[in-house]
Amino acid sequence: MIDGDSIELERLRQLEPLSSLSDERLNELISLADVEKVGVGVCLFREGDIDNQSVYLLKGDVQLSNADESIDTLVSARSEAARFPLDAKQPRQVSAVAMTNVELIRFDNTVLDYLLTWDELTAVDAQQATTTVVTQPALVAAGTTASGAARARSLAPSADGSEGGGAWLHRLRHVMAFRHVPPANVAPLLERMTAVKVKAGDVVLRQGDPGNHFYVLTDGQARVTRVVELATLEPGASFGEESLISGAARNATVTMESDGTLMRLAKDDFEELLKEPLVHGVAPDQAQVLVSTGAIWLDVRQAREFHHNHLPGAINIPLHELRSRVSELQPRQRYICYCRTGQRSSAAAFILSQHGIKASVLRGGLQVLPTMVTSAQ
Repeated sequence: MIDGDSIELERLRQLEPLSSLSDERLNELISLADVEKVGVGVCLFREGDIDNQSVYLLKGDVQLSNADESIDTLVSARSEAARFPLDAKQPRQVSAVAMTNVELIRFDNTVLDYLLTWDELTAVDAQQATTTVVTQPALVAAGTTASGAARARSLAPSADGSEGGGAWLHRLRHVMAFRHVPPANVAPLLERMTAVKVKAGDVVLRQGDPGNHFYVLTDGQARVTRVVELATLEPGASFGEESLISGAARNATVTMESDGTLMRLAKDDFEELLKEPLVHGVAPDQAQVLVSTGAIWLDVRQAREFHHNHLPGAINIPLHELRSRVSELQPRQRYICYCRTGQRSSAAAFILSQHGIKASVLRGGLQVLPTMVTSAQ
């Protein structure tokens, strides 16, 4: 059952890789999840599940086991192992069963890795900043203009955590509309998108018109119709891409049902940033072939995560240290960047490409290569 209790900031600081997050990001995590309390015998997840979640044990004991009995481990909330997610692999390699009454907390991996990526890039930007503080970290990595930085600040929380021109959770909803886009692409997307205030009854798209923009609804509600009503759009929904990709006329009409805000991206920017990704991703089998022929695994997670487990032969340079340590890498060497889900590593590959270093990203991250992971002894 979900108890609804919140978790204290200091408790989150004891978890990895959450310990590296700033107070602002930790507070946002607290707002996104509640402590879950379950009884003895309850299964937290099953072997083979794909849930894209990080599950942390806060209190009690959990048994981890698999079908062939090659794994049979009891994890206590008091142990060092509990600082890390229970079975961070996808699909799950084990089933987790509560052996006592337990308390746990779950986070969406995509959200968590976006927060980690932004915070790590913020740390670098803070060291490099001379006159302007940028509150949207990934923007600097992508070469943001002053106007783009200002637009990003309008979408970010104020320094004291209050909601400014645009709430952090609204920005998060906006970014999650691009959850399959690497963070390196999200930065110029945010820079080039323009906010458009709309009123109830405004027609945003009209069926039969040519397509010129892609939209993300960040506030308000809109109705999609094609003779009859097809759907109602809520904040976080995006629309308008079909016409831009196919070149055909708009196939539906979108009308605002309430006052709201849209983020609008021009057709040329859409084609550049969404149709032509800035970062080269490789599938797990392709990545292993590249490594067997000379490429090197580059783990861009925090050092504690790396020491907990990593791929054989990997070197570790955390994302926030990458710019200052890029000279340690060989210019003519190819690197396969990885993190847990592929989010931080995509930002790393973009940074390396700016330095002329060939880098690819392991699609899906470390969780898609569970049998290759080397755990700390």
